[in-house]
Amino acid sequence: MLAKMFERLDWHPAKGTLVAGVLVILGFMLSEVNWGFLSLAALGTFGPGILREMGILNDQDEFQRRAARRAGYHAFLTAGLFTFLMVSYLRSGDRNVEEPEVMVSLILSVLWFTWFLSSLLSYWGPQKTVTRVLNAFGAVWLVFNVVGNFLDPMALLMQSLLSVPFFLLAYIAQRWPRIAGVFLIVAACFFFYLFGLYEIFGPTPLEKGRGMVIVLFFGPLLTSGIILLRSKLKSEET
Repeated sequence: MLAKMFERLDWHPAKGTLVAGVLVILGFMLSEVNWGFLSLAALGTFGPGILREMGILNDQDEFQRRAARRAGYHAFLTAGLFTFLMVSYLRSGDRNVEEPEVMVSLILSVLWFTWFLSSLLSYWGPQKTVTRVLNAFGAVWLVFNVVGNFLDPMALLMQSLLSVPFFLLAYIAQRWPRIAGVFLIVAACFFFYLFGLYEIFGPTPLEKGRGMVIVLFFGPLLTSGIILLRSKLKSEET
């Protein structure tokens, strides 16, 4: 059953990748019980790559190895630049970060999101990647809000509605990629203003989880829009 689902998605993951995925999901789910379980997510994310580089795990072909290394390099560039800019910004003025682990979590989310997006682009190309990224992040956002607001029905309903733009724009991206690209960028800018995310440039930049909302909500919308428009322009030039 699982093999058929992967065939429909045109995805042929290595066995190590599947095991790693299970560890990542378990790590994040069990972190609600105890944050120590987050180490499972770390093993799932970085373990297979370390074993492959050591020559212990050989479950990828040449194309998969090139894609993985390219994605890793993209993640290094993005997260490295982001870290330097954040440190420079926070230390250049009177700005407060009350919980340092929030900053660390934000850097990890940027690292992971960049790697994830680059990996999928290598496998599926722009249009399929955008569609599936939007569906995946819509589902993640929905689950995240169900778990976080389970005892507050009104908050659960209102915040779960934020997953609707992901699913709707994923549908549009399959049929009208250029229109979807424009809508994605406009939607990203609208939500950036609506949720007051611009306050990340204020004296308390990471308050109210602004950084994570930018990476997990604003980020997929904006980058997906840019990817669609860029790929469309390239196809027209050729």
